[in-house]
Amino acid sequence: MQNATPHSGGAFTADQAESFGDARSLLNAVIAAYSARITAAVSAAEAARLQAEQLTYLTERRHLAVTDDATVTRIRRDYPALLREVRGESA
Repeated sequence: MQNATPHSGGAFTADQAESFGDARSLLNAVIAAYSARITAAVSAAEAARLQAEQLTYLTERRHLAVTDDATVTRIRRDYPALLREVRGESA
C-alpha cells in the first residue's frame, strides 16, 4: 500500500512510514535527553553548548522526510547509541 501526503515528498510505503515513525521517536528521545541535561547544566556555558548540540537534532527532525530512506536508516542504526551517550548510560 502506498500513501501520499503534502509533507511526504511523494508516495511512500507502510514500511517507510513505520521506519520514519521509529526514527522520529529516536530523535524525540535524543532531544528530550538533551533538554534534561540542559536543565541540569552547572554553568551557562555548558547549557549553551548542549543547546547548540540539541539544535542539530531539532533541525534534523524538522527536515526528516518519510521517503528519505538513507537518513531514516542512519538514525535507526546510530541513534540508540547516541541516546545512551546523551543520557550518560553505559552500552
